Amino acid sequence: MRFALLLGLALVLASCDPSTPPPPDAGIDAPIILDVVVAQPAIEGSAIEVRGLGLDRIGLDARLSMERAGESVAVLDVVPGSDDVLVFLLSAEAVGTLGPGMHTLDLVAFGNGLASQPYEITLRLVGELPVDLFETPRGEVHRNDVAVVNGNGIISATEGELTAQLVGTFTADAGGSSAVDVTLPVAPLERVDRERGVIVLTTDIGGLQPGTFDGTIQLRSRLRSGQTSESGALTTTLHFNPPDLYTLDPTEATVGQVLHVLGAGFLGGPDRPDETTLIRLEGVFTPSGGEPPEPFGPQEIVPGYVSGSEVQLVVEPAIRRDVLASALFGHARGTFMGTATPIAIRGTEELEGAAVPFGFVLGPVRQVVYVRFLPGLYSSLTSFGLDEAAPEVEARVQERMRDIYASWNVDLRFEEPDDYVRSAYSVVEIGGPDPNGVGLFGYDNSPGKDIGNLRLFDSIGGTNAETQMDGYPGYGGVFVESFLFWSSHPDLPGDPPPGAPDPEPLFDEIFDPVRNQPATRAEARGEGTPERNAAVAAAIRALGSIIGETTSHELGHSLGMAQPYGSPTVYHNDFDGEGCLMDSGGDRPLGERMALPGYSTSTFCHDHPDYMDEILPR
Repeated sequence: MRFALLLGLALVLASCDPSTPPPPDAGIDAPIILDVVVAQPAIEGSAIEVRGLGLDRIGLDARLSMERAGESVAVLDVVPGSDDVLVFLLSAEAVGTLGPGMHTLDLVAFGNGLASQPYEITLRLVGELPVDLFETPRGEVHRNDVAVVNGNGIISATEGELTAQLVGTFTADAGGSSAVDVTLPVAPLERVDRERGVIVLTTDIGGLQPGTFDGTIQLRSRLRSGQTSESGALTTTLHFNPPDLYTLDPTEATVGQVLHVLGAGFLGGPDRPDETTLIRLEGVFTPSGGEPPEPFGPQEIVPGYVSGSEVQLVVEPAIRRDVLASALFGHARGTFMGTATPIAIRGTEELEGAAVPFGFVLGPVRQVVYVRFLPGLYSSLTSFGLDEAAPEVEARVQERMRDIYASWNVDLRFEEPDDYVRSAYSVVEIGGPDPNGVGLFGYDNSPGKDIGNLRLFDSIGGTNAETQMDGYPGYGGVFVESFLFWSSHPDLPGDPPPGAPDPEPLFDEIFDPVRNQPATRAEARGEGTPERNAAVAAAIRALGSIIGETTSHELGHSLGMAQPYGSPTVYHNDFDGEGCLMDSGGDRPLGERMALPGYSTSTFCHDHPDYMDEILPR
């Protein structure tokens, strides 16, 4: 008996060992590895990329067990920052244990009490990886071009250091020559590519001016193990050209939007503080609305550096004549026609490229809105019996909001925008409980009534100290859990707060069927019995509509409503109207908020449509 107890204890301790995968849990679907990518042959520091299903449930401290015949021979730690792909690096211990040669292994990703199903790979390990060079870049190039070298033994930064040495002579087109002896870093064209590497042709090769490099290129590598090798030297000729402009994307944009300027020979970047690129614009800007054309420029703009082939411009917003306009052109809308000239700068030297035709349309102001679903929302969906129907609830929220704002230039996003700067889009957060503790459905905590929508960057969510200082609730957003106070049995801790509504029988009529028997994933997709499908669909539509309308109402506040032409301290309509979205909460029936048949359809009323036509016309 004592032996059995000790054996049981040993098994428990083994199962808790963080260096070994836990035993499979029959009650939980195991994560599945679908694909593994690793450079062949592999060496110390080689990256093992793991893709699959459910790997996110393993957690941030995922580990990878390399197993043979059911026994773990090595365990690797995940590289911090791994996102949809888990990345592990082959350790010196793993390489030493396995040794050179071909190895058939099972890989098991584990962590957070979970372990994936084994995934079989064949791994070729080597102790040495000599570098070779077969082909070099040559011909017409620009500064900061990414050039490809072909060879063998190309390694990544996690495996060691690989460099290219260029030795020769640079002869400027304008005359004069100088010796070149420069070493540039080499990276794999792709992480697991052993045959193609890339180098960036910086101004270290002869400076800024146009000219020709004649010389040799040679590769040198140093592995993490300390072993070194070098390739033979190959000759090459590179002719460097002035910067060029190719395209602008998009050619029609609104204030706050990011424009991608594509070309070649651009300079800049944080590691090159004495280098930059300018774009000189010169031409005519024609404002919309019948105003006469205006000469523009020449004016030099400093774009954001991305690479030698891309820089970015931002249509910066500014207030002009009490309206939102482009800081560059001084108008809200119009068309620029003229030329653009790239200018590369290195220290005190400048190099102009050719001027090219350049046209741009400044479109009407667009209010981009990032609608962010917070984790608290999904926790609260459990109280509605709809946690398995989260995607359908989200879809209904999106549908309802888009219906309400369809007539105006409001661009609703449900993923964070990357084509607008943060100062040019607003954020609305949809969460669970009201952090203010007063039972609000939603609250716009942006500072003051923004008449004219001169602030594109309002944040309806989080906490706003400025708002709190005025004595108002500091936390903003939409608080889905407060909707439960419409129920005669909200099943929430404590008494209803002062701002909670009176119970409404309609709420329990729609939600009790799913609160008493939570919807399954199949029912959310409409794959249950007809009776259950109807009950679940009604609850999804009702909750999604309430959330969508409440979010639209709070967004309406941030746009300067209600009574946009009235008092700056009045935020709702003075009297109840049929289906008026900006009425006070007590004047909006629950059936209307749920978008049920027989109730008015929520919309903007009174002078709100004219105001929206004025500030956000299509």
